[in-house]
Amino acid sequence: MNRRKFVVVSTVSMLAMAALVAGLSWYSSFSAKAAIGDLPPAVRYLPADTQAVIGVNVRAFVSSPFYARAEARHSREIGSGLAEFIEKTGVDPRTDLDYLVMGGRSDGAGKGSGAAIAIGRFNEQSIMAFIRSRCAPIEVRVDDAVVYMIPENSGTQLEKGIAFLGSSEVVFGDLESLKAVLDVRARKPGKEGIEHNPSLALMLRELDPSLMFWFAGDAADILAHSPVRTPIGEKVSSIQSVFGGLNLTDAVSGRVTATARDEESAAKLVDVVKGFVALGQLASESRPELSALGDVLKGMQISQEKNRIHLSLNFPADLLDKLEKAGTQAGKIM
Repeated sequence: MNRRKFVVVSTVSMLAMAALVAGLSWYSSFSAKAAIGDLPPAVRYLPADTQAVIGVNVRAFVSSPFYARAEARHSREIGSGLAEFIEKTGVDPRTDLDYLVMGGRSDGAGKGSGAAIAIGRFNEQSIMAFIRSRCAPIEVRVDDAVVYMIPENSGTQLEKGIAFLGSSEVVFGDLESLKAVLDVRARKPGKEGIEHNPSLALMLRELDPSLMFWFAGDAADILAHSPVRTPIGEKVSSIQSVFGGLNLTDAVSGRVTATARDEESAAKLVDVVKGFVALGQLASESRPELSALGDVLKGMQISQEKNRIHLSLNFPADLLDKLEKAGTQAGKIM
């Protein structure tokens, strides 16, 4: 691996556990009433133009039987570079990282920007000594704070940086996103936080902060740039927002709520999802290797409430292993 690229990966290895489960975020969620104040304070540092937010309760996740099983099966991937990072910085993401908050936005051209805030216990001097042992970070002063931009591609690019918000918070991202987070946190005049985003603020109030994973997104602007010249594309483009949460223990459980443009659009989306579920169940009945898929679909429920669509999941976690195995076998056949 390129040495500078290794620095980027190692410095944010505290984010690796989120990457392990990021692909699961779309599955499901659980909606419950909660004030935005019950979420980690770092959520408020995200700027008002944020379009999507993801929260990971790392402490709850690493204490779960699901993580224990994943660590046993993927110890090589999870542990890659971790031992050296712990030795050099004194930070063990498995014990020193409590929560992770990520926020971003799309530029409408297939690209995006954003920042991730890690909450836990961090030693700035040790972490910076580790980074400097690998490369020469470029210091960028943002009022009273310092952003350390990490050179990539033989020093020709400065795409990502890191800033310390004290001993308990570290933020990582592109420079403009880091500046926005620092401005909001410092309560700079004219720099408003996510609480001033009308749609996201409402969704955040409905999230349950005790869940391992939660997310909220203003989908209208993002989907406006997606292709709609298909029956499915037209229906999906009616989604205005999505939020929810997920727990991974001995079972995968959660709930996703999507808000459509109107009741008619919501009804059409429900029909599409039910159609896919029915096709999946038929396939699992005719092909034994897809039996796990059928069991997962049995634990899925979809309902409509005016222009809202609720998708719930609840199935044993070991079904994910069976699905992965079935997918591997199918890949070999193909």
